[in-house]
Amino acid sequence: MKDFEAAKDIFKDYVDPSFYFDSMSSEIARLKLQEVLLEKSISLIFLIGEPGVGKTHIMRLMHAMNSQSYPSLLLEQPFFDVLDFYKTLYHLKKREFQQGKTLLMYQEELFEMYAHQPCTIFLDEAHLLSFKQLEFIRILSDTKLFQFILAMHTEDAKILLSKKQFESRSKIVIEYGNLEESEVLRYIQTALMNKALGDIALLFSATHSKFITRHTKGNFRVIKKFLYMLMKFLDFAKKNELKKYDTINGCLLTMVALEIGLMDDK
Repeated sequence: MKDFEAAKDIFKDYVDPSFYFDSMSSEIARLKLQEVLLEKSISLIFLIGEPGVGKTHIMRLMHAMNSQSYPSLLLEQPFFDVLDFYKTLYHLKKREFQQGKTLLMYQEELFEMYAHQPCTIFLDEAHLLSFKQLEFIRILSDTKLFQFILAMHTEDAKILLSKKQFESRSKIVIEYGNLEESEVLRYIQTALMNKALGDIALLFSATHSKFITRHTKGNFRVIKKFLYMLMKFLDFAKKNELKKYDTINGCLLTMVALEIGLMDDK
């Protein structure tokens, strides 16, 4: 018996760190990130892409991998006080943070702590950083003791990278793109089969994935939103014995697209 309620949970709007989908775009980004993380030669790495393409997922994945061998910090919210940030770096090295020192004194001690093992700092939603925070990051990255991975929206990144303090610095820009049509079908089936829901995975065809890709534009977050609503409709139809809507067809897909605002009924 098809468990559409369980299938719905797979596509909730949250990042499941136990599941990684190897789209072409994500694999290119992952391999490039892995290379620069191992080399430690570039201190500023910009991971850019449209909202919802999967930047947060890849940041969590790479932080988890990197932290097994090197000091690594993930900040998913870019709002931080310099003193709190320094305190976190002390604790990462299991060192006591004593109150009352000047910022310069803390900085000098941190430089000594990380002199032989640089720290990688993953910063999500970096487009929300203030000018003061960005200048602070630039100064730390210049020491080569702190490597920053900054994830941000494409348009914001273009503006930031054109600024003088970043334009002249050594950096790498990695772009994270959307899913291709063939990848959308593979993603749906892989995600469902990963949770032992192969009977639902087999309901999807290339025609269905073509419809979903066209209306979501291959955006990972929007695809999940679409699939969540689709499973919700299928679950409702099953429980209320609505035979017309208990399988995937063009009519049901159109209803979902209308429901989440990807189409209008005019």
